[in-house]
Amino acid sequence: MRKAAMICLLLSALISCPSSSAAEGDVFRTGYVCFDLEGNERWSAETEITRSESGRKDVYTLTEKGKGYYSGFKDKVSWTAVLEFESNDRRVRPLRMEKRTFSEEGGPIALEIQEFDFTDERVTCIHEDLSGGTRREKAFRIKGDIANRLILGLYVQKFLENAIRRREIYMLSSEPRLYRIDIKVVGEEELDINGRERAAYKLCLDPDLGLFNMLKVVLPKAYAWHSAVPKFEWLKYVGLEGSVSSPKVEIRTLE
Repeated sequence: MRKAAMICLLLSALISCPSSSAAEGDVFRTGYVCFDLEGNERWSAETEITRSESGRKDVYTLTEKGKGYYSGFKDKVSWTAVLEFESNDRRVRPLRMEKRTFSEEGGPIALEIQEFDFTDERVTCIHEDLSGGTRREKAFRIKGDIANRLILGLYVQKFLENAIRRREIYMLSSEPRLYRIDIKVVGEEELDINGRERAAYKLCLDPDLGLFNMLKVVLPKAYAWHSAVPKFEWLKYVGLEGSVSSPKVEIRTLE
């Protein structure tokens, strides 16, 4: 059952994924809010995308800042995550991510680092419990297209721009673990987003549980919506926030 719980974290990956057109222009900003199904706000986040200082024209920096009640933490927390990623006409892929989580009082409680090496086809993950002093490190072989929570919305946006309606990728979660997920467009709908009607693609996130595929029948389905017109930005997510025991939530853009 533990594996099924970890998969649910992946089903919630589109919760807080910003979207842009490969970060065109100098700065791109967006925000999103998570609600429980009774309409109560759980957390909110803002994201900014800028050109990287690396000197490469196809590398960008994504900075996410969030606060509130987030699965995995009993009390309110805040966090700052910084992701360096590559984006061009052909692909979007992560390069390095560093996330720092803080208590409500501002004290550091967790550090998460992901390093992606596409030359050696290897990703290295580090997680430190800054309050307890523990440290975990794990590495995985990169077997194909790969994404993490922060870049998944941009990844989906890119394959929609290229008229692709289904794609199988590997998803890196924060445990850390690497899972294969089938992402596919299952229909089109009209959404009311912040009082505005939006034509949207509805996407289903279908994880490959291997021998645990039978557990899919007891797990709530997870869906995400992207605009059905260019620039195909992410609009909404409905599904579990984290593990099997976590609440089902709705997350939507503030745009």
